[in-house]
Amino acid sequence: MSTVTELDLAIQQVDSLLSKLQVDSKVRPSVQEPKPVPSKDAEKAGKKLAGTARTQPKDTGSAAGPAAGSQPTVHDLFAKAQLQVARVTSVEEIDSVKLYKCIVDIGKGVTKQVMAGLKQHMAKEQLLQSLIVVITNLKAAKLAGEVSKSMILAAQAPDPSVPQGEIVQVLQVPEGSEPGDGIFMEGQALGTAFPKTLKSDVWKKIVADLQVHNHTACCAKQKLVTAKGPVHLPSTIPDGAGIH
Repeated sequence: MSTVTELDLAIQQVDSLLSKLQVDSKVRPSVQEPKPVPSKDAEKAGKKLAGTARTQPKDTGSAAGPAAGSQPTVHDLFAKAQLQVARVTSVEEIDSVKLYKCIVDIGKGVTKQVMAGLKQHMAKEQLLQSLIVVITNLKAAKLAGEVSKSMILAAQAPDPSVPQGEIVQVLQVPEGSEPGDGIFMEGQALGTAFPKTLKSDVWKKIVADLQVHNHTACCAKQKLVTAKGPVHLPSTIPDGAGIH
């Protein structure tokens, strides 16, 4: 047999072997490793972790706000009331037993008409040109047929010398005060942004905390002050007298 013939036979044998190998690899099924079966304890732990992940709140990246339903503090309420020093520039008697019609200067050329229930307690001359405290952002009211756009604050207490009598005294401002000076609670900042109209229910809550202590006007026993000192009252007004 020639060398060429032997070579051809060898090649045919190699091709035959390669063909068998390819067929075997296609037919033979692939062997997969069995998956581990989790234990009952591991299964329970997995369910617990999954439930925790579903209920955990998302991180929004912002600080938590005040708790829902939280009540405003007395400082929050008082900060809404625009109390200012004012000068009484006009006092007019009208057809009323209790009321004066006043014009008050609250600074910066602004004046307001005020119906003041002081006729039975102060002479016109006592009130005229005096410096007093007013609240300027209450809703306007009509009294004795006249519009009142502000309110003069005064302390009121029983008069022991007169049966069913009352002592009424307007709040007195510290020396050097001027119309427009702001009134605030000691230890708090002077307010700079007030609602245009203070709600009446908010004002009622504030008034409930306004009292005289040690001859000083206070809110929740904290002194009412201007930048020049505390707002005070004469010694004739006892501690505990209400302010309104």
